[in-house]
Amino acid sequence: MNHLAGRVRHYRSAQKLTVRELARRAGVSVSYIYAIEAGVRGHNIVKLERVAAALGVPLSALWDGSDAASQGESGVWRKPSGSPDGEPGDPGGGDGRPPGNPGESV
Repeated sequence: MNHLAGRVRHYRSAQKLTVRELARRAGVSVSYIYAIEAGVRGHNIVKLERVAAALGVPLSALWDGSDAASQGESGVWRKPSGSPDGEPGDPGGGDGRPPGNPGESV
């Protein structure tokens, strides 16, 4: 069994959820949950996010076992500091462009 399979089964069992109930909460098929727990490869990230949400854990908890929710974090992905979108930490001029001369053409 792979790590993802074991973690999904662990969180589902800890909450005393059946495969059918988890599938219903996540909006996926029962066979999809069985496939995850069987360790079948090639999962859709959108569906895995829905499974994680249905389990009440961040997606990262299914990948690497870090349960950010229990550590007081929101589990919501945020753009890293310095991302090119004008947010704090933007190394450019706040317009999403890299630093350089304002009149400089790229």
